[in-house]
Amino acid sequence: MKQRSKGFSLDGLSEYWDLITPAEKSKFRRKQIGLMDIREGEKVLDVGCGTGVLSILSKLAAGEAGEVEGIDIAPAMIARAQQKADRAKLKIGFKAASIDELPYADNYFDLIISSMMFHHLPVEIKKKGLEEIYRVLKEKGRFFLCDFLTPGIIALPLMYLFFIWTSSTRYQLLGKLPGLIGECGFKSMELKRKNAFLEYYLITKK
Repeated sequence: MKQRSKGFSLDGLSEYWDLITPAEKSKFRRKQIGLMDIREGEKVLDVGCGTGVLSILSKLAAGEAGEVEGIDIAPAMIARAQQKADRAKLKIGFKAASIDELPYADNYFDLIISSMMFHHLPVEIKKKGLEEIYRVLKEKGRFFLCDFLTPGIIALPLMYLFFIWTSSTRYQLLGKLPGLIGECGFKSMELKRKNAFLEYYLITKK
């Protein structure tokens, strides 16, 4: 029996990932953390954490009393993330796991982060992942989503040229993801920021 795809793994790029993506001190990362409004002592989960950039920034924001976990389907990414956290002397739990089978209890996290990961997921994994996020979030917990959704007019031709051929990304470029988020139980979806390529949402579990 053929195993269904969990999404696109970037395991082979782990060694170079920090060279080709925004670093902890970049304006892009600072903007993301600012929109999340992380509070002291909160429990945070970074899904698709890569090499742990947002996990590390989240731990700094949540403080000593806060708890931060990060998951990714790429074991090499997880290994590098753990190395970075250890060097920074930050207690962060990293696990090789998939968003559609989160290894956490119900109603556990205050905030769940997904940055530039959802467009890699097949539609069935998007749905199951959203259901899992809803399950492990506390009542009134927040889900921060940064990804390709409905591109602006200027970016539209470029986005479609490069991404429309992949079904997982096409689903989002056609504006279908917000409807799926609603189907999975979320009622409040606040657009915090939008630019030519990306949308930043803070979604609340009611």
